Amino acid sequence: MKSRTEQPFISHLLELRTSALKIIMCVVLVTLLLIPFANQIYSFIASPLITKLPEGGSMIATEVASPFFAPFKLTLFCAVFFSIP
Repeated sequence: MKSRTEQPFISHLLELRTSALKIIMCVVLVTLLLIPFANQIYSFIASPLITKLPEGGSMIATEVASPFFAPFKLTLFCAVFFSIP
């Protein structure tokens, strides 16, 4: 069995930094892999809502950039979800 020695506070911070960088790199990598499928993921997630809308109804964008950013935000959330060990 290993004997545990006390580590200074700085070594804990360095270990935290290393882990945080690995997590960020993983999320970025998964996001880059999912970006080509951003519109398909958005359509898949939005389809149950669209079927519940009244006849002739549609989803609207409340901000100028919403139609562009919504699929990418969803892709980022999916990347975080898929990156969780």
